[in-house]
Amino acid sequence: MEQTVPPADDQTQGEVKSGGSFKGFIDVFHQPSELFERIKHRPKILVPLLGVLILVAVFFVALGDMMIEMQLEMPQVRSGLEMQGAWPPNDEVRTVMKIQTIIGGTLAVTLTPLLAALFAMFFGNFVMAGNARFKQIFSVMLYGTFLFAVGMLVLVPLALAKGSAMVSLSLAALVPDLGPQNVLYVALSKIGVFNIWEIIVVGIGLSVIYDMPRNKGYLLSVLSVGMLSILHIVFTAIGQLFM
Repeated sequence: MEQTVPPADDQTQGEVKSGGSFKGFIDVFHQPSELFERIKHRPKILVPLLGVLILVAVFFVALGDMMIEMQLEMPQVRSGLEMQGAWPPNDEVRTVMKIQTIIGGTLAVTLTPLLAALFAMFFGNFVMAGNARFKQIFSVMLYGTFLFAVGMLVLVPLALAKGSAMVSLSLAALVPDLGPQNVLYVALSKIGVFNIWEIIVVGIGLSVIYDMPRNKGYLLSVLSVGMLSILHIVFTAIGQLFM
């Protein structure tokens, strides 16, 4: 007996197949719920990962020279170069530092969605007794990080206009003289437009993936994405104790 597939199922399959990918870069800004509904059925990893890598790499390449100058003003960096007999730094030393900054910075930012996904899976699957696959959670985190990476690019023209990498769209803009090695500066830098936006979008995504109320999704987002911010503040505080 011949069976036909209902039109509604065809439509659902079409929506699933078209989900995520490049269209997700636009949807994450204006219709995240629809994006994450598609990701729930067909999570995407490679495309959003490449998107994050490219945007973050562009940021560090564009501001690499400014970041080197900022690093050279740090006492611990200067003392390290002096011990190596590389002070004052020549062009070769600066080039090596810039390459290290670009590669290290890009990898550090790109690893954050992986760590956030691990936190979210722990709290979501084990603490909250939810049920989601790691690939689904990781995909949500990648699109959230892509949104944050766009915020990083917004800082590029501001930094170039100011002639300094010390620009911010967060409360850290109130204390620019403290620098990224200061605990207060780091803490205030977490209260920014794109930081909050990322937490909200990831919260929407997690609520969809876990099929839980929106407020629980926001809580899970804070426990995962927000946890990374807390760890950054803690490690900065520990580092400041040994300066």
